[in-house]
Amino acid sequence: MNGTPACLLDLRMQRVTLNQEMQNTLHIDDDDLSFAAWIQAFNSTAQSGLQQVLHRLLTEGLRETSVQLTDQNNSRKYHCKLVHLTNGQIAFSLKPLEESFTNPNASKSSSYANIIDKTGQTHSYSFRRPILDEGSAQLRASQDSQLRQRMSDIIDKFPHGLAIINQEWEITYANAMMEKVTGIDFEYASNQRLWDIFPIDEYYNFFQNYLRAMENKETVEFEGFIKETRCVVHVTVYPTDLGVTVFLQDVTQYKKHLQALKDSEERFAILANNIKDVFWIADPQFEEFHYISPSFQNMFGVSRRDALSNPNSLDQVVHEEDLEKVKVSLSLMKTQRHQVEYRIKTVQGEQKWIRTRGFPVENAGTLYVLGIHEDITECREMNKLKEKSQQLSTITQMSAGIAHEIKNPLTAIKGFLQIGAANPELRDNYQEIILDEVNRIEAIVQDFMMLSKPKSSIQMEEVEADEVLSYVLRLLEPEAQDKNVFLRSEKMHLEETILTEPKRLNQILINLVKNAIDAVDDGGEVMVHSEVLRNELTLSVSDNGPGLTAQELAKIGEPFFTTKEKGTGLGVMVTKKIVADLNGTISYKSKKGEGTTVTVKLPRQP
Repeated sequence: MNGTPACLLDLRMQRVTLNQEMQNTLHIDDDDLSFAAWIQAFNSTAQSGLQQVLHRLLTEGLRETSVQLTDQNNSRKYHCKLVHLTNGQIAFSLKPLEESFTNPNASKSSSYANIIDKTGQTHSYSFRRPILDEGSAQLRASQDSQLRQRMSDIIDKFPHGLAIINQEWEITYANAMMEKVTGIDFEYASNQRLWDIFPIDEYYNFFQNYLRAMENKETVEFEGFIKETRCVVHVTVYPTDLGVTVFLQDVTQYKKHLQALKDSEERFAILANNIKDVFWIADPQFEEFHYISPSFQNMFGVSRRDALSNPNSLDQVVHEEDLEKVKVSLSLMKTQRHQVEYRIKTVQGEQKWIRTRGFPVENAGTLYVLGIHEDITECREMNKLKEKSQQLSTITQMSAGIAHEIKNPLTAIKGFLQIGAANPELRDNYQEIILDEVNRIEAIVQDFMMLSKPKSSIQMEEVEADEVLSYVLRLLEPEAQDKNVFLRSEKMHLEETILTEPKRLNQILINLVKNAIDAVDDGGEVMVHSEVLRNELTLSVSDNGPGLTAQELAKIGEPFFTTKEKGTGLGVMVTKKIVADLNGTISYKSKKGEGTTVTVKLPRQP
């Protein structure tokens, strides 16, 4: 029935199902709506007339009738056909008319009925009467045949399965969708009883509800399973004088999706109920929480109900010194991934450290903020204990190193002093050795004093990098010459100044260059590269010495680790400490047999 506006009226359920053409003609968006909503598409006069016609169709036993109706805007008139299919099931189709509604020259094959509405006004409706002459009778028969064919097309294309069962339990009609859902070709199953097609023991629930509808004359709804097609169906049974009309809706996919959703919710509930962290979903303004996981109350001491009804309740437990920081961080989570650590004090007086992480997400055009609260109290305490343990370990290691490094020169000094006491004439011979050992002790003490010097003692000033580099090269040139080491330099853009502490910058360069000179053999080479860029000063010291293995490189900076025969390893520690105090970075690159390169980068404006 392509192109014909049509619909199925279910007066028992007060529902109307429309095809697309009917939706377009009456300008209705839904294909299934209530009868009261559907009849509003016609004007009040047409509504009253249609109600009268439907009443006659149901009470007078008419098979079909027709009526002329006008739409809500009084702009179009339609010739409407109504065919009574089953008890309360009426097929309705319409055809636009161009002629006047009250055409005095209407065909004599039509008769008019006067109907008085509630206001007392009389309105005329046209009903088709039987035609006595042979030509008109043939025309009427042809039109009826066409109408029945159109109605049959509508039912065949109905989106749900439809079947009519008589009181003898025979299926007198089934549409194409019913055959598809049940997997039965009813054309070859005609004149068979329902139980010959569907075994009662397998479909007992169906037969029980069909019988209930027949005997009690009531509409019955239930769900069943079609074994042949493995379909879950929603069944509606309407009683009629001749039996029952059955509608089957395939809800298999709906049930699968519903079960998948239920399973997903159960899995999420297991996760949410058994994890200590708190998951939450909020609107970008944090004026409403859409979800808070059950662990919230244990963590914050505030009930989920209070948090959901009053999102600001969290502010009451946040430490007052951290509250502003938390608000700023939550605001940042609207646009980016962010996290914040803060203190809370629960109603029970317990203080905790909380880490909150959040980020924005968009779903179906709506923006949300998703996040997680973590209780990091134990983690912070463990980190403090770990830091203290590392400090104690470092102190113990350094104490042992100090004792070892100072013990050696003290032993030498003591021994030579004893020799000098026993042999006064030999004192002058050991004086130089004793002085060297005292100087060694002094150097060790100075290194430790540099390590203990606080960062706050730094005094920044504008410094020309070229002057510092030239000073250090002049200072160490004699030592390089004594060892027959070539000391070269490469300078780039050193006319620029940097903001730093000159003494500490000198100490960095001296330590790096001295270590490089000590690392190379006779005839070796040390290259000092320096460059001032827009934002930083880069110092790079390279040598062609023996280099370091990967294991040795990993230990660089550990207390008293050294590759020198008389080294203490404190020089590297001091250098790293100074670089860190100046907000810079230091890196080592070395390979055994190819030398070592140390690169220091310092910001021009720390």
